[in-house]
Amino acid sequence: MNTVSNLLKDKKTRNWAIAAAVVIVVILTVAGFSSANADTAVAATEARVVVLEVGETIEASGSLEAQPFASLNWKTSGVVKSVNVQPGDFVKAGDILLTLDPTSTSASIVSAQADLITAQKNLEDLLKSGTGLAQAAIDLKDAQEEYDDKLSYMNYLQNDKTIPLTETQVYLQKTPRGYEYVYKTKEHIGPATEAMLTEAANNLALAKGQFDDAQREYDRLNAGAASPDVVAAQAKVDAAQATVNTLSIVAPFDGEVLSVDGRAGDVVDTGDLSVNMADMGHLYVETQVDESDIATVQLGNQAEVTLDAVSGVTLTGKVSAINPVGEVVSGLVKYNVRVELDKVEEDIFLPLGTTANVVIRTKDASATMAVPITAIQNDNAGEYVWVIQDDGSSLRVNIVSGSIVGDLVAVTGDLKEGDRLQLLSSSSFDAPNPMRGGG
Repeated sequence: MNTVSNLLKDKKTRNWAIAAAVVIVVILTVAGFSSANADTAVAATEARVVVLEVGETIEASGSLEAQPFASLNWKTSGVVKSVNVQPGDFVKAGDILLTLDPTSTSASIVSAQADLITAQKNLEDLLKSGTGLAQAAIDLKDAQEEYDDKLSYMNYLQNDKTIPLTETQVYLQKTPRGYEYVYKTKEHIGPATEAMLTEAANNLALAKGQFDDAQREYDRLNAGAASPDVVAAQAKVDAAQATVNTLSIVAPFDGEVLSVDGRAGDVVDTGDLSVNMADMGHLYVETQVDESDIATVQLGNQAEVTLDAVSGVTLTGKVSAINPVGEVVSGLVKYNVRVELDKVEEDIFLPLGTTANVVIRTKDASATMAVPITAIQNDNAGEYVWVIQDDGSSLRVNIVSGSIVGDLVAVTGDLKEGDRLQLLSSSSFDAPNPMRGGG
């Protein structure tokens, strides 16, 4: 048997699809009657119950992203002296990517270079007999910078109303293969989503905890040391280093250089973009799942991703996070789902930000009964089909419809493969005549 992917799962959508099929039959019936003899009865057509291998999937879309990703900007103006990288290069955290000519910048930066050398020498002299305290001071400084960075990002999300966002709209469309969802993604700006704020708050809390741990360790080691002198010397080093750092673009993490804006001799201003870089070994897609489907999504669900910008490439991954707090998007409640992608070993061009079409497998394929859409009827008691008995009579069998696969609908009920079914009559849409033995 062929393995058939689940195209639609929403119950309301299934009912609309069935209703649409009924309307088509009605139109054809009326057209037929207009040209047929009124005394001529048109026999109802028949179909058989079949067995399909049907799995359950959910389709969504988002954009391809990398974690971490950074756009590095100049902190001061000047003339570019050296460009040490080009797109495609792999760099380590701390690598100097570009530098400015010190003579093209302010006098304070030139002075800071000399101040840094002196401050570092003074600090080393103070810490010669206290290497443990020195390391604690470095760790504390690093933790403070990490916390300040996370706090700054949280403030940005809370106060900036022009954050880049992605909105996905879903439409139901009839195609030669049946009814399908069509997804359209629109980029826009607006306030941060709840998911973004939640993630930033978690990262900030973690950074705060790490900073507190570093502070306690530093205080413990500093108990018997000449802390005022060490702290003052460290402060001078930090101040001088911060000023000197504005001369360079430094890689904040291990990753790949995606783009370089600037060549030696270019004049740049404060805030100008210099380098885009990312860890392309950690790709993900942040997508949104409708409230009617979110209960079926679980952590670890396998997913396949295709990209609009790169044809013929299918990426794999799994669901790594589900935000339980929904948000209203175009009148529909959606839940953010993050799909972490498996590492791509091949050398493939993967443009960040491109539309990513996601298919999440929520249930593996299994054998299930399927009937034509036009065999299903509906009344106050629910969905049902008419099974034609050996003596020609019709027996009502209640069913529950599931996935739509082409012109077939997966169903559960007291049916077996090969059962003869009565399709919607081309002469009447009333239930079969009970006098004929219909259930």
